[in-house]
Amino acid sequence: MDSLEHKNELEIVKMQGELRLLNGKLDTIKNNDLTHIQKSVDTINKILWAVGLVVLGHLGIAVQASLWG
Repeated sequence: MDSLEHKNELEIVKMQGELRLLNGKLDTIKNNDLTHIQKSVDTINKILWAVGLVVLGHLGIAVQASLWG
C-alpha cells in the first residue's frame, strides 16, 4: 500500500511540473505571439481601408466621367 501511495505522489508531482510548463507556454503565446498577430491584423486592416478608398475614388471618377462626359 505504501508503494502505491508513493507512486501516486510521484505522478502528482510529475503532473504539477507539466502543468507549470504548460502554463509558461500559454503565457508566452498570450504575451508574445498574440501581440505580433494583432499588429499584423492591424496592418492588413489599414491596407484594406486604403485599397477600398482608392477603389471608391476611381468609381466616383468613372461615374463623373460617364455622367458629364
